[in-house]
Amino acid sequence: MNRFFTYVDPTDYEMTGEGLMKACIAEVYAEAEDSGDMPMYSDADLLQSAKWKFEDILNDISQLVEAHL
Repeated sequence: MNRFFTYVDPTDYEMTGEGLMKACIAEVYAEAEDSGDMPMYSDADLLQSAKWKFEDILNDISQLVEAHL
């Protein structure tokens, strides 16, 4: 899962769907701030990016589970 996070440590958040989503939101905001691109994005844009990141992570987890069944 670490390949999805550069700016935040996802283990600092609860290992629930809500906790993972919070980590995704924090990651997206931190990346936008670090790159200087924050002024280009609305909150809705950043939230959508966080949702996509969240979905990507869930898809990866699903694939890992399926591979080990």
